[in-house]
Amino acid sequence: MSALPDYSQALARALRGVEPLSGREDVAVENAAGRVLADAVTADRDLPPFDRSERDGYALRGAEVGRLETWTVIGNVAAGEPADIEVPPGHCVAIATGAPLPADVDTVIQHELSDRGNPVGFSVKSVRRGEAVHRRGADARAGRTLIAPFTQLGPHHAGLAAAVGRERLAVVSRPRTTVLTSGDEVVGVGEAVQPHTIRNSNGPLLRQLLARFGADLVGADHLRDDRQATIEAMDLALGRSDLVVTVGGLSAGERDHFPAAFEALGVSTLLHGASIQPGRPIFAGRHPGGAMVVGLPGNPVSVLACACLFAWPIVRGLLGLESPLPWRRVELAEAVRANPRRRAFRPARLVDEGAGAIVPKWAGSGDLAHTAPTDGLLELPLGSDDVQPGTRLRFLPWP
Repeated sequence: MSALPDYSQALARALRGVEPLSGREDVAVENAAGRVLADAVTADRDLPPFDRSERDGYALRGAEVGRLETWTVIGNVAAGEPADIEVPPGHCVAIATGAPLPADVDTVIQHELSDRGNPVGFSVKSVRRGEAVHRRGADARAGRTLIAPFTQLGPHHAGLAAAVGRERLAVVSRPRTTVLTSGDEVVGVGEAVQPHTIRNSNGPLLRQLLARFGADLVGADHLRDDRQATIEAMDLALGRSDLVVTVGGLSAGERDHFPAAFEALGVSTLLHGASIQPGRPIFAGRHPGGAMVVGLPGNPVSVLACACLFAWPIVRGLLGLESPLPWRRVELAEAVRANPRRRAFRPARLVDEGAGAIVPKWAGSGDLAHTAPTDGLLELPLGSDDVQPGTRLRFLPWP
């Protein structure tokens, strides 16, 4: 049997089957945060659309400063008013922040540098021409692309879109996603438990994660350990989804039926197994109809870690986003034992205002309780010895 791939190789294999979705939809600008832009947003006019004052003060000819002692104030321009005032040489206008400059003047001197008289004098004897003036088109010229397609939108993008008159935006449709959990030992959260059963924590965990990844949940079912029922549920899920995420049932045991369902329905294997901890049995495949399939191990910490490591970048790929995941570097604050054979990804808590990380003790991949205070996954290097404090490591925040 060939060696299992490291995480980077495993992810590359899984992503080979991903093609950006072609679906589009329009959303209101105020509802666009977190969505992925489908079409470019361009400037409908110059930004700013006029020369405007950056200060409350006086607008005048900059070349006159140093040659004149005082200027006659012949009017006032407020923000939101037209600047249709003729300003003869030796004269100025009082002007408010954000107001347009009259055509005859090019410089603003703030009130604090004046005697506020009329005629008005200033305490400065020289000034840079164009001082305190935000020039027309300084931000962008009409027609310039302001937000490129396949940008994941934030609140600042909504503000920018509104600034160019866009009430609605075309965004990439969210991947339609179905979650299939499995196991006779698993019961619903509201159902009675027996000494030999456990509650279905993986279902709610995955539904929340997938929503934060940017997916649209169209179905969630729990399957008993029955081969034909598993095939039928998988067939239904593949027909209605861009992504199907399964939990458990990946091994070769008598009650592990997802591999048989994948084979029966023609799901081609892109990845089966990775040299990682937790999550060694991870599966990724593609159905001939186009749906991606991610098979996660059954233990909840494995579900949490592998969903972030594999399902998240697959969702991002379906949305057309280039960067697979938002990794960053932090410094290990306390020593932690690495794994000598598999690359470990451990839930970790941020400290030192986010610059450092601590890996809490755990009792294995079934120990969901130890993740409660954590902020994301820390990638540990291979090794038999402890990873020492001060080591710079990659950190992936929870979405």
